[in-house]
Amino acid sequence: MFAKFNEMIENKDNSKMLLLENLKELARTISIFDQMKVTGELRANLNDIQGPLKEEFFKVYAKDFVVRITEVRDNDDDFIGQSFDFDEFVKSVVNLETNYNEPVDEEDSSSEEFKRIYTAICLYTTFVLDEPIHPVGTKFPGHLEVEYHDGIYYCPVKKNNEDNPRAVCQFCIAEQLEYD
Repeated sequence: MFAKFNEMIENKDNSKMLLLENLKELARTISIFDQMKVTGELRANLNDIQGPLKEEFFKVYAKDFVVRITEVRDNDDDFIGQSFDFDEFVKSVVNLETNYNEPVDEEDSSSEEFKRIYTAICLYTTFVLDEPIHPVGTKFPGHLEVEYHDGIYYCPVKKNNEDNPRAVCQFCIAEQLEYD
């Protein structure tokens, strides 16, 4: 699954157009049944979250994660001549590929389909759209959410997850939201 991304790294290619084409190719391997399966996984993984936040998380993750793969597949925007931060791309591909290839343990029951969607959406939002992986308005415990001000995205949980090798926060474009 990572061959095209690693080929981009090997060729030192930071073309948004090429990345989008590779992501579209990956997105075409993800069926509606895969999306349904991952939606079920998301719902099951949110069992520990209480109250209205649980439903809010589910809506955001289902829409902006699972359904967004269709946006990737259908994206015909013109990114010719546009590039992305190559060094950050290399770090992200290494991180995603390492996590993708880690053996699944009982606590992490992410399916192959989940991992493919996760990889595609992380690369798409970060390097094609220049957006944070969690969209603006994503709520987190403590009534905090991802925000956008003066051309900068802010996330309330980035700092807490930057050292987590499984978290994509380390290459997400959002900055830490300062709060009291």
